[in-house]
Amino acid sequence: MKSIVILNNKGGVGKTTSVVNIAGALARKGKKTLLIDLDPAASASMHLGLDKNSASFKTLCDFIIDGAPESDDYIQNTAFHKLDCLPSEPALSDFYEEMAQEQDGGFFLERRHLPRKYEFILFDSPPNMGSLAFNALALADYVLIPVQTQYLALNGLQLTLKTVDKVRRHLNPGLKILGIFGTQFDRRTRVARDVLQLLRETHGPLMFKTAIGVNSKLVEAYNAQKPIIYKTPAARGALEYTALTREIQKRIKSDTA
Repeated sequence: MKSIVILNNKGGVGKTTSVVNIAGALARKGKKTLLIDLDPAASASMHLGLDKNSASFKTLCDFIIDGAPESDDYIQNTAFHKLDCLPSEPALSDFYEEMAQEQDGGFFLERRHLPRKYEFILFDSPPNMGSLAFNALALADYVLIPVQTQYLALNGLQLTLKTVDKVRRHLNPGLKILGIFGTQFDRRTRVARDVLQLLRETHGPLMFKTAIGVNSKLVEAYNAQKPIIYKTPAARGALEYTALTREIQKRIKSDTA
């Protein structure tokens, strides 16, 4: 089992879109995959059809409140074969912080809570470096960093890299950066092309070859509550996330060989 946290401390970089569509691509390839939604916005959960406003089900918030020894009873099946989700809800942040203060530190989600039956566990993290993001980083084997192909996004990348280094030194020495990939890449603009080239020159082997382009089909897939590979498998976004997922698997295989 390999665990990956998709992380960037800047919002709007395509983090949730990426975690859902990478998870979908893994499941579509027959890999039993769990998405753990640590973002109180619960966008990844809703993207997979798990909306607390329209249905009743247990969430990560319930798991924390109950103090359960295992997470299995809180994991929800999705409509997609081999893809499950431990969903979030807006109350997660408040409950997490309140109960963390009561127990005087520590994390509520630990390695022993991660079911071994999954080949891949992906964490969606909130767009800030609070306790929930650090909980994911303390658990994960790898960090995957999406970066919007705009100059303003470069500062967010540097802060994210510094945070990962801090976690390595204090919480999780085995944490590795799996790679960086460009998102919202508009091939028509020189700025996007220049930023992507700068990322490749600056971060070299950490950069994945695949960049995720601007694609309205990704928005349509979110609205349909499906990963794009299930909604519009021939769309450019589906092909790009499939190619990126293939690179991710290849890099993990090479790292563990």
